[in-house]
Amino acid sequence: MKRMSTERRALIAFVASMVLFLAYDALYLGPKMKAQRARREAAVLAQAGQDSNHARVDTLGATRTPPAFTTPARHDTLGSAAAARFASVDSSTAATIVVASPLYEITLSARGAEIVSATLLRYLTDGRPVSLLPPGDSWSGDRLLGAGLRGEHDALSLRDVAFEASTAAGALPDGARVVVSGDQPTEVVFRAAGPNGTIERSYRFFGDRYDFETTLRASESVLPGATSVTWSLGPGLTSTEKNTKTDQAAFRASVLLGEELHQKRPAAFGRDHVETVNGTLNWGSLQTKYFLAALFPRTPTRAEVEITGIKASHHISEDVTLPVTTAGGDVTQSVRVYLGPLDYDLLKGLGVGLERNVTFGWQFIRPVCTAVLWAMTTTYKAIPNYGLVIILISVLAKVLFYRLTHKSFKSMKEMQDLQPRLQALKVKYGSDKRRLSEETMKLYKEAGVNPLGGCLPMLLQMPVFIALYNVLSFNIALRGAPFVGWINDLSQQDVLFKLPITLPLIGGDFSLLPLLMGGAMFAQSKLGGSPTGSTSPMPPGYTTMLPIVFTVLFYKMPSGLVIYWIINTALSVVQQYYIVRDTRGEKLTVVEDAPKKRGRARNAKKA
Repeated sequence: MKRMSTERRALIAFVASMVLFLAYDALYLGPKMKAQRARREAAVLAQAGQDSNHARVDTLGATRTPPAFTTPARHDTLGSAAAARFASVDSSTAATIVVASPLYEITLSARGAEIVSATLLRYLTDGRPVSLLPPGDSWSGDRLLGAGLRGEHDALSLRDVAFEASTAAGALPDGARVVVSGDQPTEVVFRAAGPNGTIERSYRFFGDRYDFETTLRASESVLPGATSVTWSLGPGLTSTEKNTKTDQAAFRASVLLGEELHQKRPAAFGRDHVETVNGTLNWGSLQTKYFLAALFPRTPTRAEVEITGIKASHHISEDVTLPVTTAGGDVTQSVRVYLGPLDYDLLKGLGVGLERNVTFGWQFIRPVCTAVLWAMTTTYKAIPNYGLVIILISVLAKVLFYRLTHKSFKSMKEMQDLQPRLQALKVKYGSDKRRLSEETMKLYKEAGVNPLGGCLPMLLQMPVFIALYNVLSFNIALRGAPFVGWINDLSQQDVLFKLPITLPLIGGDFSLLPLLMGGAMFAQSKLGGSPTGSTSPMPPGYTTMLPIVFTVLFYKMPSGLVIYWIINTALSVVQQYYIVRDTRGEKLTVVEDAPKKRGRARNAKKA
């Protein structure tokens, strides 16, 4: 009987281990973790119920329980005698105004003059325009751009105040639609009058931009001693992608204070749901994988920012408190707001540094990411298909690093040729580590081989590979961009058809591109290459298992990223094939060091 090879036995052991792990996960670990999550959620709800009896007074003078899945009604200062001077309205009966432009539709409520919905018309999910805000009641108690006045000893929330809306053309009835176009601003004004003065909230929209301005102006007598205004980003942003898990993993709150960037994810919050930072505010923002809500003063201003998050439900939001300006018996506070895509060029054009929200990785990688993004955008103008652009960029990157890759593969081949002699040295000097090291380095020198020759060229290419990965993973231009056939969205997993069952780690969709990528990596491994650039001998079965592992890791990755990896690996296979073919039959020449002249003279003298 023919004996089974070591590599085949290792592969069978790996497959068997994976089957056992998946069975263990599906039959035991998965149900156990689900039960533990249910118990934790029940504990959080119970804690929220207990904490409601000891609610703290928040920055708007309202009682607020630590945010949980549902929050009790808040009893704020509008219930006081001072607040009774303004008419109030319930959210279910409040009038709404729709502001429509070619880019977006924003719905404003006469209750508090807050934003209750925001839809981006040029970005679709399942054929419908993207909605950025969660529907229904807000977990935080506020809607987007809810506002309140603060003083040294008192505060006034505008959440329940009933406003009347108007434009320059006149009053706006319930359901009115205000059309905004071009670069000329259109102003929508909300007013509420009381015996002690008036409160006015205004919005200035532009038809060709995603940013707008909002202002709060109030009579000093409305809240004597008012010093600041708190703007709320309300319930935060909602998930907009089919792959909700991946989208929620990108949820983040960011605050730029001077040159110091503070960032928090929902997962960073535990029992303490609130973190407060102070400093000179450039901007504060909330983001998902592809979209951004940001608030920024006209000039950097001293501010307090309160970040609120809930790990279990992936909620995160911000309240930004800025000082008011007092003039002519009124207090005023104005901010600019951005509500739109995480588009690097659009954000950079605002001139306040919001482009730092685009996920480009480490600081030293960002210039490379910017160059890659510019190359893709420029190429797209000539070739309006991002699938072809990715292929072309992949080929150009391979050509750019051809010599480095060639040197790396050649060094790996030379190291493989040296393996028998290296193993012989280990057998001979295995117990003498110092001598083994000396003899090994001597062998490298005699053979003219650099042991790091396979790694260094790969390290030089890593910034470009990382930049390509970041750009292809988070570039909003790829969102909804089709390529060919069944690949109709390069930002999503390619789904050829649905599987009859749901598989662990794989899911219920059949994707072809990751399998092609795994096949290309398997071919590369058979030619003696390593995706990691390693030149050391691999464990038995390693080169066979690695393509399987990468196939699973990339199975749900964006198809644009997988296409890049396929092209890069396929070109590496071709290049490596020619290196192997050209060096076939060649033997590595080891040149012995010639004896030194000084030594020869000494030997002659002795003779």
